Amino acid sequence: MSLRGRFRIAGLVAIAALAAAAIAAHGAAGASTSTPVSGTFTVTDPGTTTCATNGAPFILRCETTGFTIEYSGSLTGTSIIDFGGIINCKTSTGVAVGTETFTGSVAGVGSGSLTWKKTAISGIDCATGELFDFSGRGDITAGTGDLAGLNGTLEFGPDIYSGELH
Repeated sequence: MSLRGRFRIAGLVAIAALAAAAIAAHGAAGASTSTPVSGTFTVTDPGTTTCATNGAPFILRCETTGFTIEYSGSLTGTSIIDFGGIINCKTSTGVAVGTETFTGSVAGVGSGSLTWKKTAISGIDCATGELFDFSGRGDITAGTGDLAGLNGTLEFGPDIYSGELH
């Protein structure tokens, strides 16, 4: 191989090595850390709910404002939720979608607020209003203070939550 050919190969190898180093450095700088969260929550105020029949007498469309939750564990603070939902009293099921805004602190991260879109499904006894088999999901959409820029997902059970924030 000619000297000129060797320089071309060496130049290509050097360029490839620099590109790989740049990609690795960008990946390391852009890598996000994860903060696992878990704990319990308690409803402290059911808020105000209005319902009306929606087509059939056993289908209700409901709107709730001011639903308040107190969190403990990795999240420590209070949330306010406004949501709408459909309840089918014939099948004893309900689905809801809303916005939850948490104000407080996240262990290991700091204080501020987080907002997430919350979706939930539950069994419901239409005679008593009691929920059963509750599960939900919260996808973080915004944050303030030390919590600004966080994203992640929270999973909810009857009185527990868990998830990962980035």
